[in-house]
Amino acid sequence: MTQTQIFVDAVSLIAPSKEHTEPLAKSLATASFTTFPESWKPSPESIPARARRRYSPQTLLAIQAAENIAPALAQDAAWVFGSAYGEGETLQLILEALRGPTMAIRPTRFQNSVHNAASGQWTIAQSIKTAATSICGADHTAGSSLLKALLQVQLEQRPVGVVLFDAPLPAPLDTSHFLTCPAGAGLALSSRQSPQSFASIAFSLAQRAETPPRTRYAQAALATLNPVFSILPLFEKLVERDAGDVTLGLNGGMNLNLEVTLL
Repeated sequence: MTQTQIFVDAVSLIAPSKEHTEPLAKSLATASFTTFPESWKPSPESIPARARRRYSPQTLLAIQAAENIAPALAQDAAWVFGSAYGEGETLQLILEALRGPTMAIRPTRFQNSVHNAASGQWTIAQSIKTAATSICGADHTAGSSLLKALLQVQLEQRPVGVVLFDAPLPAPLDTSHFLTCPAGAGLALSSRQSPQSFASIAFSLAQRAETPPRTRYAQAALATLNPVFSILPLFEKLVERDAGDVTLGLNGGMNLNLEVTLL
């Protein structure tokens, strides 16, 4: 695989106990991602407060993560949305309706139950007409989504926004995939260095073990079993200004190796 340099222009992490305006480096050092108020909800600014009730927690997470990196992306940017479990809450509502005597389901339920519902809602809300891809890679969704985005930047020579999101599933779906903390993440990638570029990545496939998170807070976050937090070893490298290699998991026999260079 060609070792093309891809530039990182912005990163974002959305999680309980992380203040929206707080620098990510400080959050990774001080925030607790394992305990949070039950009332915590993502609050994307582009969705009016009264309209948020129409969106699932997963979609709200995705939109807020996308909002945070969108200013760093050009209008022709493509988008890659990654979620291991998709729209679990909407799926549960449909399954419950199918058990009822009338089996009545609102058409919008179907529209918002598909895996690319979040990317669709984001592109509609922002009138985006460029490509948007939805990726599911189970526990390796972060690595799979980032690999797709890096390849797209390299091959199409266009910026790409990467959005990762997952939220706890409702019962009884949570018996198959139990995660305890919602989270969203975003990266703005570009093929060209700009004044806002703060690091570059050269990527390759390698038979290396995944890089574990270093801070105990990031380790605790990963223990919540939310696949979004698999991106934290890369975020630690980027925001702590520590150049070097980091490896994210992929499905199959190879993993995604990222050589981080600071700018």
